[in-house]
Amino acid sequence: MKILILSCLTFSAILAQQTSAPGGNLCSYSPVGDESNQKAVPIQDFRSSGLDFIRPNWCITHCADRKSVKVAARFQFANNSTKAATYKVRRTFTRASGMKVHAELISGEPTHRDDNPDNFCMDDSVSAQIDTIVSTYNDLDTMAEALNYFINKPGWAYIIYDMGPPPSIIETDNVKHDMNYCEKFSQKVRFVIVSGCPHIFCLQKMPDGTFALYQVFAGLIKADSH
Repeated sequence: MKILILSCLTFSAILAQQTSAPGGNLCSYSPVGDESNQKAVPIQDFRSSGLDFIRPNWCITHCADRKSVKVAARFQFANNSTKAATYKVRRTFTRASGMKVHAELISGEPTHRDDNPDNFCMDDSVSAQIDTIVSTYNDLDTMAEALNYFINKPGWAYIIYDMGPPPSIIETDNVKHDMNYCEKFSQKVRFVIVSGCPHIFCLQKMPDGTFALYQVFAGLIKADSH
């Protein structure tokens, strides 16, 4: 797997300045060409679970302060047809616009979820479990453990980011609409009846007025011998 590099500097250097990960963790596996890479910066924090943490087919580079992270993963996709759509996805999280998504088709025939074309989590049960877990638990350690426990898919690995206050950018290469792959974001929800809330739940706001937002990157990891 390729040597992973990311910025441990300021937001202006996002996805441009190439450094090692001083005080953090650096992956140095040789590339094989079918990795899915995800970069997220800056974020509040992250946790991972499942087939974890540093191995040839699931490896995480991060800065010491955990504000920048890059994941390289080799997924065992269910659909290996050349017609299967492959995307490059860029998510931008800003105070003014919230989460915006641009998905560029790289190869194959385009597909999408009917309910949400920006949700690259094709297994409805996995997508729903992520929303429930984010809404139910309040700390990343518990959320990461809950993803592994409740989704309960052998061989899967998960990473979840607390995006923190905007702005931030997430870029993902080799994205698939595939049952063995999941890439989506979820907003924190409070299941309470409060004044001014028209339903039995409301989106939870952070002190600066933005919504609490989490990003999940997960899937069935290839065996390291493959």
